Amino acid sequence: MTRFTLTALSTAAPFMLMALAATAAASMPGHDISTMAKATGYQPYSKAAFDAAKSKQRVLFFWASWCPNCRAAEADIQKNLGSLPAGVVVFKTDYDKEAALKKQYGITYQHTFVLVDAQGKALRKWSGGGLKQIVANAAAAKKM
Repeated sequence: MTRFTLTALSTAAPFMLMALAATAAASMPGHDISTMAKATGYQPYSKAAFDAAKSKQRVLFFWASWCPNCRAAEADIQKNLGSLPAGVVVFKTDYDKEAALKKQYGITYQHTFVLVDAQGKALRKWSGGGLKQIVANAAAAKKM
């Protein structure tokens, strides 16, 4: 392929994916692109995705790229993602950029997790650990 063709394809690809998602959403009554992108498993935090997952157990993982413990926790989550219960969504939340969320939940250092309810109220907050602690805290909160 020529350099022009590759450049054109790489430029058009994101738009083609958006069009496919819109087409798929249109063929499914009651769904739009925002519900098609509904939070599942482990994903970067965005307010839209966080709000879309309010019917699930939501965990904010305050993560920093410069934190070795955060990188280890993320590797653990990624490696063992199949162990995450279907009703739990973990949001990788940028510790350095999400100042309002840090203030809202009283986060003072990275590698902190917050399990929140449908209204966004903190149910549990803990520091350290990985997927085992997420699963254990989500299960304990369900029993409350």
